[in-house]
Amino acid sequence: MEHVPPKCLFPEEKDVKDVLNKSFRNNLITVPSCDEHNMNKSNLDEYLMANLSGKVGNNFVAYVHTATKVSRSRFRNPKIIKIEKETSFKLKNKEFPVLWITVDTNKLRHSFEAITRALYFYEYKEVFKGSCFVVSTIFNHEDDPKGTEFNKRSSDLLVLEQKHWNTKLQGSNPDIFTYQFSEIDGFKCQTLAMTFYEGTKVFVILNGMTEAEIKEAKPKLAFLTDAIFGDLN
Repeated sequence: MEHVPPKCLFPEEKDVKDVLNKSFRNNLITVPSCDEHNMNKSNLDEYLMANLSGKVGNNFVAYVHTATKVSRSRFRNPKIIKIEKETSFKLKNKEFPVLWITVDTNKLRHSFEAITRALYFYEYKEVFKGSCFVVSTIFNHEDDPKGTEFNKRSSDLLVLEQKHWNTKLQGSNPDIFTYQFSEIDGFKCQTLAMTFYEGTKVFVILNGMTEAEIKEAKPKLAFLTDAIFGDLN
Protein backbone atom coordinates (compact mmCIF):
# COMPACT_ATOMS: atom_id res chain seq x y z
CA MET A 1 0.00 0.00 0.00
CA GLU A 2 1.08 3.58 -0.65
CA HIS A 3 0.41 6.55 1.63
CA VAL A 4 -1.11 9.64 0.03
CA PRO A 5 0.47 12.12 0.49
CA PRO A 6 3.76 10.38 1.41
CA LYS A 7 3.90 9.32 5.06
CA CYS A 8 7.18 11.17 5.60
CA LEU A 9 5.34 14.51 5.37
CA PHE A 10 3.53 13.71 8.62
CA PRO A 11 5.70 14.18 11.76
CA GLU A 12 6.43 11.19 13.96
CA GLU A 13 5.37 11.27 17.60
CA LYS A 14 8.98 11.07 18.82
CA ASP A 15 9.74 14.36 17.04
CA VAL A 16 6.83 16.41 18.33
CA LYS A 17 5.79 14.96 21.70
CA ASP A 18 8.07 17.28 23.69
CA VAL A 19 6.78 20.36 21.86
CA LEU A 20 3.28 19.60 20.62
CA ASN A 21 0.89 17.34 22.50
CA LYS A 22 -0.86 16.14 19.38
CA SER A 23 -0.81 13.31 16.84
CA PHE A 24 -0.27 14.17 13.19
CA ARG A 25 -0.69 10.68 11.73
CA ASN A 26 -4.44 10.17 12.11
CA ASN A 27 -6.28 8.10 9.50
CA LEU A 28 -3.57 8.41 6.84
CA ILE A 29 -4.85 7.71 3.34
CA THR A 30 -3.54 4.65 1.50
CA VAL A 31 -4.07 3.33 -2.01
CA PRO A 32 -2.91 0.07 -3.64
CA SER A 33 0.66 0.03 -4.87
CA CYS A 34 3.57 -2.35 -5.31
CA ASP A 35 6.90 -2.66 -3.48
CA GLU A 36 8.88 -1.77 -6.60
CA HIS A 37 6.84 1.41 -7.09
CA ASN A 38 7.33 2.46 -3.47
CA MET A 39 11.08 1.84 -3.66
CA ASN A 40 11.39 3.92 -6.85
CA LYS A 41 9.54 6.90 -5.36
CA SER A 42 11.16 6.95 -1.91
CA ASN A 43 13.79 9.52 -2.98
CA LEU A 44 11.10 11.70 -4.56
CA ASP A 45 9.08 11.55 -1.34
CA GLU A 46 12.10 12.62 0.68
CA TYR A 47 12.79 15.47 -1.76
CA LEU A 48 9.16 16.61 -1.54
CA MET A 49 9.32 16.56 2.27
CA ALA A 50 12.51 18.64 2.37
CA ASN A 51 11.09 21.27 0.01
CA LEU A 52 7.62 21.57 1.51
CA SER A 53 8.31 21.52 5.24
CA GLY A 54 11.03 24.14 5.09
CA LYS A 55 9.09 26.69 3.06
CA VAL A 56 8.76 30.10 4.70
CA GLY A 57 5.14 30.84 5.55
CA ASN A 58 4.26 27.36 6.76
CA ASN A 59 3.11 26.63 10.31
CA PHE A 60 5.09 25.78 13.44
CA VAL A 61 4.62 22.04 12.91
CA ALA A 62 6.51 22.35 9.62
CA TYR A 63 9.32 24.17 11.43
CA VAL A 64 9.58 21.36 13.99
CA HIS A 65 9.50 18.78 11.20
CA THR A 66 12.31 20.61 9.41
CA ALA A 67 14.41 20.72 12.58
CA THR A 68 13.94 16.99 13.26
CA LYS A 69 13.09 14.49 10.53
CA VAL A 70 14.18 16.67 7.62
CA SER A 71 17.42 17.50 9.42
CA ARG A 72 18.15 13.78 9.86
CA SER A 73 17.36 13.20 6.23
CA ARG A 74 19.75 15.95 5.14
CA PHE A 75 22.46 14.53 7.39
CA ARG A 76 22.11 11.13 5.71
CA ASN A 77 21.92 12.65 2.25
CA PRO A 78 23.45 16.16 2.10
CA LYS A 79 22.67 16.40 -1.62
CA ILE A 80 18.93 15.99 -1.17
CA ILE A 81 18.49 19.74 -1.69
CA LYS A 82 20.81 22.19 -3.43
CA ILE A 83 21.44 25.20 -1.20
CA GLU A 84 22.11 28.54 -2.91
CA LYS A 85 22.72 30.58 0.24
CA GLU A 86 21.93 30.70 3.97
CA THR A 87 20.36 33.71 5.66
CA SER A 88 17.95 34.36 8.54
CA PHE A 89 14.90 36.40 9.39
CA LYS A 90 13.63 37.90 12.63
CA LEU A 91 10.14 37.36 14.05
CA LYS A 92 9.11 38.74 17.43
CA ASN A 93 12.74 39.34 18.42
CA LYS A 94 13.69 35.77 17.52
CA GLU A 95 16.00 34.86 14.66
CA PHE A 96 15.24 31.90 12.41
CA PRO A 97 17.62 30.33 9.85
CA VAL A 98 16.55 30.45 6.20
CA LEU A 99 17.97 28.39 3.35
CA TRP A 100 17.64 29.57 -0.24
CA ILE A 101 17.50 26.45 -2.41
CA THR A 102 17.41 25.53 -6.08
CA VAL A 103 14.16 23.68 -6.68
CA ASP A 104 13.85 20.85 -9.19
CA THR A 105 10.42 21.78 -10.53
CA ASN A 106 10.11 18.57 -12.56
CA LYS A 107 10.48 16.45 -9.43
CA LEU A 108 7.93 18.48 -7.52
CA ARG A 109 5.43 18.53 -10.37
CA HIS A 110 5.81 14.76 -10.71
CA SER A 111 5.13 14.30 -7.00
CA PHE A 112 2.09 16.60 -6.99
CA GLU A 113 0.64 14.84 -10.02
CA ALA A 114 1.23 11.43 -8.41
CA ILE A 115 -0.57 12.58 -5.24
CA THR A 116 -3.43 13.94 -7.35
CA ARG A 117 -3.92 10.72 -9.29
CA ALA A 118 -3.78 8.67 -6.08
CA LEU A 119 -6.34 10.91 -4.35
CA TYR A 120 -8.57 10.71 -7.41
CA PHE A 121 -8.46 6.91 -7.21
CA TYR A 122 -9.16 7.06 -3.47
CA GLU A 123 -12.18 9.32 -3.97
CA TYR A 124 -13.70 7.88 -7.14
CA LYS A 125 -12.42 4.27 -7.14
CA GLU A 126 -11.17 4.59 -10.71
CA VAL A 127 -7.96 5.60 -12.48
CA PHE A 128 -7.84 9.11 -13.92
CA LYS A 129 -6.67 8.77 -17.52
CA GLY A 130 -6.53 12.44 -18.48
CA SER A 131 -3.77 15.01 -18.11
CA CYS A 132 -2.79 17.07 -15.07
CA PHE A 133 -1.51 20.64 -14.88
CA VAL A 134 0.11 21.87 -11.64
CA VAL A 135 -0.18 25.49 -10.47
CA SER A 136 1.56 26.86 -7.38
CA THR A 137 3.56 29.87 -6.26
CA ILE A 138 6.09 27.38 -4.90
CA PHE A 139 7.57 27.50 -8.41
CA ASN A 140 8.13 31.26 -8.33
CA HIS A 141 11.68 32.38 -9.06
CA GLU A 142 13.25 35.77 -9.55
CA ASP A 143 15.00 34.53 -12.72
CA ASP A 144 11.64 33.71 -14.31
CA PRO A 145 9.46 36.84 -13.95
CA LYS A 146 6.84 35.77 -16.52
CA GLY A 147 6.51 32.30 -15.07
CA THR A 148 6.26 33.76 -11.59
CA GLU A 149 3.55 36.20 -12.68
CA PHE A 150 1.63 33.35 -14.35
CA ASN A 151 1.81 31.31 -11.15
CA LYS A 152 0.61 34.25 -9.07
CA ARG A 153 -2.34 35.15 -11.30
CA SER A 154 -3.40 31.53 -11.73
CA SER A 155 -3.16 30.81 -8.00
CA ASP A 156 -5.08 33.96 -7.08
CA LEU A 157 -7.90 33.05 -9.48
CA LEU A 158 -8.09 29.48 -8.19
CA VAL A 159 -8.13 30.64 -4.55
CA LEU A 160 -11.15 32.82 -5.35
CA GLU A 161 -12.80 30.02 -7.32
CA GLN A 162 -12.33 27.52 -4.49
CA LYS A 163 -14.52 29.62 -2.21
CA HIS A 164 -17.48 28.75 -4.42
CA TRP A 165 -16.94 24.99 -4.63
CA ASN A 166 -19.83 23.02 -3.18
CA THR A 167 -17.59 20.18 -2.12
CA LYS A 168 -16.05 19.12 1.18
CA LEU A 169 -12.62 20.16 2.43
CA GLN A 170 -10.98 16.94 3.63
CA GLY A 171 -8.01 15.75 5.66
CA SER A 172 -7.74 14.17 9.11
CA ASN A 173 -4.52 16.08 9.87
CA PRO A 174 -5.28 19.66 8.75
CA ASP A 175 -2.07 21.03 10.28
CA ILE A 176 -0.21 18.92 7.72
CA PHE A 177 -2.49 18.41 4.73
CA THR A 178 -5.96 19.16 3.44
CA TYR A 179 -7.49 18.63 0.01
CA GLN A 180 -10.64 19.49 -1.90
CA PHE A 181 -11.87 18.50 -5.34
CA SER A 182 -14.00 20.95 -7.29
CA GLU A 183 -17.05 19.92 -9.28
CA ILE A 184 -16.45 18.83 -12.89
CA ASP A 185 -17.08 21.74 -15.25
CA GLY A 186 -18.54 21.80 -18.76
CA PHE A 187 -15.14 21.10 -20.28
CA LYS A 188 -14.67 17.80 -18.38
CA CYS A 189 -12.15 19.49 -16.09
CA GLN A 190 -11.96 19.75 -12.32
CA THR A 191 -9.42 21.15 -9.92
CA LEU A 192 -7.80 19.66 -6.85
CA ALA A 193 -6.70 22.14 -4.18
CA MET A 194 -4.08 20.88 -1.73
CA THR A 195 -2.69 22.75 1.28
CA PHE A 196 0.48 21.60 3.02
CA TYR A 197 1.40 22.80 6.52
CA GLU A 198 -1.32 25.49 6.31
CA GLY A 199 0.93 27.71 4.22
CA THR A 200 1.71 26.07 0.89
CA LYS A 201 -1.11 25.90 -1.64
CA VAL A 202 -0.94 23.66 -4.70
CA PHE A 203 -3.62 23.39 -7.37
CA VAL A 204 -3.80 20.61 -9.93
CA ILE A 205 -6.18 20.89 -12.89
CA LEU A 206 -7.40 17.50 -14.10
CA ASN A 207 -8.30 17.60 -17.78
CA GLY A 208 -10.58 14.75 -18.85
CA MET A 209 -11.03 15.89 -22.46
CA THR A 210 -9.86 13.91 -25.48
CA GLU A 211 -7.44 15.47 -27.99
CA ALA A 212 -10.35 16.22 -30.32
CA GLU A 213 -12.34 17.85 -27.52
CA ILE A 214 -9.34 19.97 -26.51
CA LYS A 215 -8.93 21.17 -30.09
CA GLU A 216 -12.61 22.11 -30.22
CA ALA A 217 -12.52 23.90 -26.85
CA LYS A 218 -9.42 26.02 -27.50
CA PRO A 219 -11.18 28.76 -29.54
CA LYS A 220 -13.91 29.00 -26.90
CA LEU A 221 -11.36 29.55 -24.13
CA ALA A 222 -8.92 31.72 -26.08
CA PHE A 223 -10.63 35.03 -25.24
CA LEU A 224 -10.45 34.25 -21.52
CA THR A 225 -6.81 33.16 -21.47
CA ASP A 226 -5.82 36.14 -23.63
CA ALA A 227 -7.61 38.53 -21.28
CA ILE A 228 -5.88 37.15 -18.19
CA PHE A 229 -2.47 36.07 -19.49
CA GLY A 230 -2.14 37.73 -22.92
CA ASP A 231 0.56 40.16 -21.81
CA LEU A 232 2.77 37.26 -20.69
CA ASN A 233 3.12 35.77 -24.20
